[in-house]
Amino acid sequence: MQSKKTHLNSEYEKALIVYEKMLALEMDQVQRANMQKRIGDNCLEIIRQKNDMSRCERAIAAYEEALQVFTPKSHPIPRAKVMSGLGSAYAALADYKNRAKNLKQAAIYWEESLHSFSQTATTDEYASLQNELCSAYRKLAELESRQENGKKAVEACKAALRIYNPKDSPLQFAAVMANLGSSYLTLAQSANSHDHAKFCQEAILAYQEAIQVYSLERSPMQNAAMKNNLAIAYLSLSESEDKAGNCRLALAACRDALIYRTEKEHPMAYAATQNNLGNAYLALAEEDEIEDMSEDAAKDGAELEGEGGEHSCLENCRLALASYSNALRIYSPEESPRHYATAQNNLANVYLTLGQKVDKTSNCMKAILAAQKALEIFTLEDSPEDYSEAKGSLWLAYLTLADIEYRAENCALALQACEERLHSYRAMAAHTLQIASCCKDLAMTAIVLADNEISTQAKAEDCKKAISACQEALQIYDASSCPEEYAEAQILLWAAYSALAEVEDCQENCCRAIDACRDAIAIYERISPAEHADALKNLGYSFITLAEMEDKADNCQRAIDACQQAMQYYTFERSPLEHADILRDLAFAYVTFSEVSDKEECSRKALKAYEKASNIYRTRAEELERAGDASFEEMREKAERCLLSMQSCKALLKAARKSGTGAAPLQKKQKTVEKMQEKQGKPGARKRA
Repeated sequence: MQSKKTHLNSEYEKALIVYEKMLALEMDQVQRANMQKRIGDNCLEIIRQKNDMSRCERAIAAYEEALQVFTPKSHPIPRAKVMSGLGSAYAALADYKNRAKNLKQAAIYWEESLHSFSQTATTDEYASLQNELCSAYRKLAELESRQENGKKAVEACKAALRIYNPKDSPLQFAAVMANLGSSYLTLAQSANSHDHAKFCQEAILAYQEAIQVYSLERSPMQNAAMKNNLAIAYLSLSESEDKAGNCRLALAACRDALIYRTEKEHPMAYAATQNNLGNAYLALAEEDEIEDMSEDAAKDGAELEGEGGEHSCLENCRLALASYSNALRIYSPEESPRHYATAQNNLANVYLTLGQKVDKTSNCMKAILAAQKALEIFTLEDSPEDYSEAKGSLWLAYLTLADIEYRAENCALALQACEERLHSYRAMAAHTLQIASCCKDLAMTAIVLADNEISTQAKAEDCKKAISACQEALQIYDASSCPEEYAEAQILLWAAYSALAEVEDCQENCCRAIDACRDAIAIYERISPAEHADALKNLGYSFITLAEMEDKADNCQRAIDACQQAMQYYTFERSPLEHADILRDLAFAYVTFSEVSDKEECSRKALKAYEKASNIYRTRAEELERAGDASFEEMREKAERCLLSMQSCKALLKAARKSGTGAAPLQKKQKTVEKMQEKQGKPGARKRA
C-alpha cells in the first residue's frame, strides 16, 4: 500500500512539472486559467499523499490566478470548483501556520462555492462541500467559539446527509457520519456534564453507523479508522460516567484498530491509534490513583496493605509511556508537527502521573522537557487549547518540583506558567469554569511563593496576585451551584489575606481572612465534615492573630471554640496527628487567653493540651523509627517543642499572679495551601489523534 502511494505521488510530481512547463506556451486566458486550475488540483493530490507546505502555497497561487479569469458571471461552475480547491489548499496550509486564519479562509471559499452548487442540480458537489465545511468548522471550534463553530459543523454534516444515504451512496454516507461523530465530540468538550454525556453518546452512535458500512470484509482500513474514533468517543464519555468501563471499551477499540493499522503499512494511522491507546492507559492510571487516594484518606494516611492499586497505576503508566513512544517513532516535528506536539503533551501528563508514585524529581523533569517540546509547536495564536494544556503541565511539574528543591525558583516558574495559561484561557474565551479553576491554581501558587519570598514587598505582591485571582474565581463560582469550588476559593482567599497580614495592614487583612474563612465554613458545614474541621482550624489561627491587636478575651475565646469544634471531627481515635496539631493550637490560645483571664486555670489547660500532643508525637516518632521511616525526626521535633512549651506553662503556674508571655501563633497557612495543592494538582486531559 505504501509503495502504491509513493508511485502515485511520483506520477503527480511528474505531471506537475509538465503543467508548469506548459505555462510558457502561447494560450488564451481561459486555457491558461484551466492550466492553473490543473496545477492547483495536482498540488492537492500531492498534498493528500504527503503534506507539504510549499505545495499548499503553490496550489493557492495557481487557483488565485485562475480566479482572475473565472468570474461569477462568465464561468460560474469552473469558478466554484476553483473556490472548492482553494478551500482545500487553505485547510491543508492551516496544519503549518496561521491555523485559525487559514481555516476561516477555507470556510469562506467553501461557503461561496456552495452558492453555485445547488442541492438539487449538483448533489454530489453540494454534499461533498458540506462535508469539507464540517471539517473546517470542527477544527476551528478547537481554536475559538467552540459552541458556535461546533454547531455549524453539525449543521453542515446534516445538510450532507440530506443527500447521502446508506443505500444509494454508502461510502459517502459513512464518511459524513464519521465527521458528524467528531463534530459531536467537539461540542462535548465545552458542554456541561449532562450535555457532555449526550454528545459523546451521539458521537458513538454516528461512528457505529459508519462501521455498519465499513465492514471488515470490504473496508478493513476504514473499519479500523472508525474503531480508532470510537476509542476517542469512549474516552471522552469516561470523563462523565463509568470511567473504568469506558476506558476499557476504548482499549478494546484501539486493539481492534491496530490489527490493520500497522506501523509498516500505515505508519500515520498506527501512530494515531497508539496515541489514543496511551490516553486510555493513562486515564485508567489516574482512576487507580484516585482510588488509592480515597483509601489513604479513609485510613488516615496509614500505609496500604499490599500493592494492588499502586501496581495497577504504575503498570498503566508504563503501558501509556510505551504507546506514546510508539507514536513518537512515527511523528516528527518536521513532517507532522501538530501530531508530534500532541504526543509530547500527552507524554508530559503521563510523567506527571508517574511522578506521583515513583522518582518524583526525574519524572517532573521529563514532564517539563516534553511540555517544552510541545510548546515549540503549539502557540497561543494557532493552538490556544493545546498551548494552555502544555502550560498547565509546566505549572504542575514546577510546583511539584518546588516541594523537593529550589522552592522559590520553581514556584516562580510555576506561577509564570500558570499566568500564561490563564491568559490563554481569556484570549480564547474559554468556558468560565476553566478560567475559575485556573484562577484557583494561580492563587495557590502565588501563596506558596509568598511564603518563600525574602523581601516584604515581593511577598505583598504575591499575596495581592492571589487575592485578585481568588476574587475573579468567586465572581464565577456560585455558592449554590458550585459549593465546593466556591468554598475552596474562599479558603485560598483566607490564606492570601493571612499571609498579607504578616507584612501590611495586619488588623484589616486579618479581619478579611476571617470573613473569607467563615464563608467557607458555612458551605463546608453542609457538604464536607473534614473540610469543615480544617476551616475551623484556620479560623482559630486567625482569631489568635487578631487577639494580639484587639478584643483579646473575645478573640481568644473564639479561637478556643473553633479548635474545640474541629476536634469533634479530628478525634484521637480517627486522626491522632491532626488531633495533636489542634491540641497545640488550643494550648497556645489558652496561653494567650491567660493574659486577660484566669491565668492559673488557662495555664493548666494549656499544659494539659501540650502534654497530650507531646505523647502523641513521641509515640508516632517511635513507630516511624522502628519502621525505618526518616520522617520520625519531624515527629520527634514536634514532641520536643511541646516539652519546651510545657516548661513555660509550668513557669506560668508557679507565677500565677504574674504576667506570662507566649510564643508566636502556629503557622497553619502553608499546611492548608499544600492540601489545596494536592487536591488541585492533576494532569490535564489527553488530546486525541
